Amino acid sequence: MPGFVSVAKGRGGASFTAPAQSIARANLWARIPTRLLVCAGHGRFRTPEDIRKIATKILWEQWFTFRQTLRIDLAVGREPKLDQPLARNFATLLVKDGICDRFRTARGERPSIDTTHPDIRVWAFIDQNDLTLYLDTSGEPLFKRGWRQSKGEAPLRENLAAALMALTEWDGTSPLMDPFCGSGTLIIEAMQQALRLPAGYLAASPREFAAEQFHAQSPMGQVNWRALRAEAKDVIDRVSATLAKLGPAAVGQTAPIMQGSDNDPRMIEVAQANARRALPPAACALIQWRVAAFENTQPIGPSGVLVANPPYGKRLEQPGEAAAFERSIGECLKKQYPGWQAWLLTDNLKLDSGMRLKASRRIPVFNGDIECRWMRFDMVVGSNRDNAQHA
Repeated sequence: MPGFVSVAKGRGGASFTAPAQSIARANLWARIPTRLLVCAGHGRFRTPEDIRKIATKILWEQWFTFRQTLRIDLAVGREPKLDQPLARNFATLLVKDGICDRFRTARGERPSIDTTHPDIRVWAFIDQNDLTLYLDTSGEPLFKRGWRQSKGEAPLRENLAAALMALTEWDGTSPLMDPFCGSGTLIIEAMQQALRLPAGYLAASPREFAAEQFHAQSPMGQVNWRALRAEAKDVIDRVSATLAKLGPAAVGQTAPIMQGSDNDPRMIEVAQANARRALPPAACALIQWRVAAFENTQPIGPSGVLVANPPYGKRLEQPGEAAAFERSIGECLKKQYPGWQAWLLTDNLKLDSGMRLKASRRIPVFNGDIECRWMRFDMVVGSNRDNAQHA
């Protein structure tokens, strides 16, 4: 993102330095983060009381007022080294007390707590005896794009779908298929990515961000959110105009050919409705939607990328059902998709063995709290044995 420097990978996220305008723009454009946080302060603690003292020293009144409601969330990495175990709710209470003490000293009043619809959300992160306090600039998680009003039995979060697509290193122009498309999340995220559309702006119902509630004198308070939304809308309008002008000729030039299929006709209807909310009409027209079981699908080109979140775990409960399903996926890929690259998300760490194929990449990811693998299969033309003999 423009303006981001000193970017470094951390525990459960990434740190960076950026001006307020860049952070605000990232809320509208970034595809993968769940939320963007601004560091308010940090310190080391030896006793629980030190947590309250650290929170008290931060100039919270520069970021919001005592008339605004507040929520504190706590996350713990490595457990702190203290004489007694630190209870999560007690640590959260200490942070809240520190913030309120600061406001009483500075303004004579304290903010109220609202855990459901707060104006301001503070995140406390404890890693051993280090405490870092952040202000949430996003509010609602950024994966809540606003276009997925209906979903299937086991939907992917939108930002996870975006991350999975990024891991494939798909070029944005090659044919793309999802034969287990469900509510269409992978296909829709991929089309938005290919067209370089903003992830966090929906023209029909623009969302608000928590930083818009920050104090007018705070760094985020100087951001021109109206101009940022106008910029995002202008990009969507220009892409839409280009696609409408080109029509079907846009395929392979401005936009890729895509197909989403599912054996449940209701899910295809859901996917189409989600696509209409997420994409310009001309982009929607470029996506093929089909009701079909995986074994009845056919590739939409001689080569391309197939991505899928097929059923796994509790969705395959009958004895032997999972093993038979895995074998059928492998057979279909070998028979019908030579020349294609397939990426499958699974909680079965031995899926490739069950499919009787060798995965060329196995990337660990978490779908919620489920440990999964994002597996890549390169489907060669002819059998692997034949290709080895001719190598």
